Amino acid sequence: MNDNSGFKIDDFQVLKHGLKDKNGLFTGRTDFFNVIQIISRDLEWTKDLLESISNMSYLKTFTGRGRAFLRLTMMQKKSHIFFMELVNSVDKVRSLYHPHALLLSEEAHIIAGLLVGLNVIDCNLCLRDKDLDNLPQVVQLSRYLKDGNYLDSPTPPPSPQIDTHKQDYQNILEQKSYIEEINEKLRLDFLVVDKKSKMFQQDNDMLMKEVQNMKSRIEELSSERDFLRKKMEQSEDVYRRKMEVEKADIAVERETYEASRQGLNELYLLAKEELVNTNNRVTDLEKDLEIEKRIKNDLEKANGLLEKELLDKEDTITALRKQCADVKKLNLSMLNKVQESDKKLAERDMSLKDMESRTVQSSSEMTDLVTKTKELAIENEDLKKELDELKKKCYEMESSLETAVTGCSVEKEWRENLQKQAVSNREEIARLRAEVTHVTELKSALRQLQRENDDLRRSCSEQETALVELGDHLSKSKVKAEELRYNVDMTKENKWVADKETVSCQQCNKNFSVSRRRHHCRNCGGIFCHQCSDNTMPLPSSSRPLRVCDGCSDLLLQRSLAPSS
Repeated sequence: MNDNSGFKIDDFQVLKHGLKDKNGLFTGRTDFFNVIQIISRDLEWTKDLLESISNMSYLKTFTGRGRAFLRLTMMQKKSHIFFMELVNSVDKVRSLYHPHALLLSEEAHIIAGLLVGLNVIDCNLCLRDKDLDNLPQVVQLSRYLKDGNYLDSPTPPPSPQIDTHKQDYQNILEQKSYIEEINEKLRLDFLVVDKKSKMFQQDNDMLMKEVQNMKSRIEELSSERDFLRKKMEQSEDVYRRKMEVEKADIAVERETYEASRQGLNELYLLAKEELVNTNNRVTDLEKDLEIEKRIKNDLEKANGLLEKELLDKEDTITALRKQCADVKKLNLSMLNKVQESDKKLAERDMSLKDMESRTVQSSSEMTDLVTKTKELAIENEDLKKELDELKKKCYEMESSLETAVTGCSVEKEWRENLQKQAVSNREEIARLRAEVTHVTELKSALRQLQRENDDLRRSCSEQETALVELGDHLSKSKVKAEELRYNVDMTKENKWVADKETVSCQQCNKNFSVSRRRHHCRNCGGIFCHQCSDNTMPLPSSSRPLRVCDGCSDLLLQRSLAPSS
């Protein structure tokens, strides 16, 4: 593997040493790039390298891809990391090497340690070399080297009988073969150099064509710039006129909006006052309904108590009737007793008459009869007194019955009054329900007014958002106009600096050399080194990002962040 300066780096020979040549029907030819792919599966930082190598369409073989991978690792100063990972995980690729391979020996750790010293060198290797797929021609001079150390004393000839002429002849033949191999190597190197010169010539022709195309492109861009400038002036005039018309329309719409908003506010205040009044009426009606409900509950309770009292009085009337019937029975029994006593008196009178007739017979019997008559008279008087008392009780019972009847009639009248009050309460409840329905209708009307108010507010908010969007659109158009002006000014100010005019970087002032190449900034046209121009930014002149210097990258980033902020 050769860089641009011709310095040979043959570390891929270490990977190829002892590699088995599997080339069968079902297995393809093995190469050290297969080893790189197997080791790179567990390394995250190598995936980007492999993707960039797969995008290089000019690499046709696995050898070229492996050499490009090794160049990229050296440019990133990670070749020792990859080789250490390869040595540590050599069991994964052991089946691809012979047992005598250098990678399987202990010297592989020494090689990994030696590769750390390459980090001191800043490598800028070429990856567009078309000879990456072809291995360099190396003359194997190992068979011309003597065995052992060349400082040791020469070994004595085996026998003095060997002819000196044969020895000279062999030396001449060896020198001849050595010279022929050197000539073959030089011839191959000449062919390679000739191919490279032809390639450089083709590249030079291509670059000259590109320069001519760029010149024509610059002329076209200058004409387009003039056309765009004229168009921009026309668009500014049209835009200014549109802005004036839109400002007038916005002022008219704002006046109409304010007038409609004032009317809506007045309607909203009226509706709010009506709602407050209706709410007060509803609260009053609800209070009246609660009072009526309480009165109704009290009336129902009073009706229940009256019914209970009527039932108790009916029970008392039935009891009194029973008592009257008992009194009548007692009166009848007393009448019967009085009649019996009268009959007894009559019988006694008869007996007295008999007794008087018999008085003559016995005076003693007369005295007894007189005493008995006196006792009977006393009993008769007692019975009369009892009759008078029973009559008085009957009169009292009849008076109590009459008072009970009058009380029942009063209770009936009271019940009728209560029924009339219940009917009037029902009518009042119906009237209150009608008022409640009217209140609900007022509430629905108020809700409708609130919906209309919300719709008007939404329309107002939409108009406000439209105004905001118009302002954003105006600000964006202003930013675009400023960008166009900036690009035009940059194209006027910036000049493409030729390679011969500068010897050092315009930023770090380091001289250019074979390892430190020149790079043009596609924005300002200056010449910088790789470290000072390792940035890519999108430019108006191209659809893809181009190389720019550090100063231009900072300016472009500030300009790209300014509209978003």
